[in-house]
Amino acid sequence: MRHSFLLLICFFSITSVYAETGQMLPQTPADISVEPVKPVMNIEVKDSLMSVDISDMAFADVMKEIAEKAKFKVEISGEIANKKITTSFKDVDIERGLRRMLTILKEKNFTISYTAEGLIDKLEIYGGDSIKSNIASQPKQRSIRRPTAPVTPPPPAPKTQPMELPPKPPEVPNESNP
Repeated sequence: MRHSFLLLICFFSITSVYAETGQMLPQTPADISVEPVKPVMNIEVKDSLMSVDISDMAFADVMKEIAEKAKFKVEISGEIANKKITTSFKDVDIERGLRRMLTILKEKNFTISYTAEGLIDKLEIYGGDSIKSNIASQPKQRSIRRPTAPVTPPPPAPKTQPMELPPKPPEVPNESNP
């Protein structure tokens, strides 16, 4: 009885909407209009940490914005530049954030160069088969060049003279033996 009453209320609600608007309510998901996703790009870089909220943005635009804010150079070639990316994370190390975005797009073909201070100097993303002519001589495999501290050899060990043993004391005749 109770279910019948609820169904009756729903029926009258629907018919009253139809009576007011003169239109039927959508019957299938195809009848429902969906607004396209609006591109969003919020990027913050502070103290070598990065926070992003990106939705449906061209990867090249995202990388250029990050590079500008983090003060490093970026070169992108190939079809990856136009791929759309959507992701969000907060207070992640810049290098880790870059790697996360490259992983989302399944891109393994890149090089990160560093300054002597260990900061990112340049990010080169090769993006598949189509490689820029100015980086065509670069290897296609992923490589990381990190700065290394200068290697100084240990100081030479001090020269020492071989230690001489003290001379044996002279034998003293035993008084019990003549």
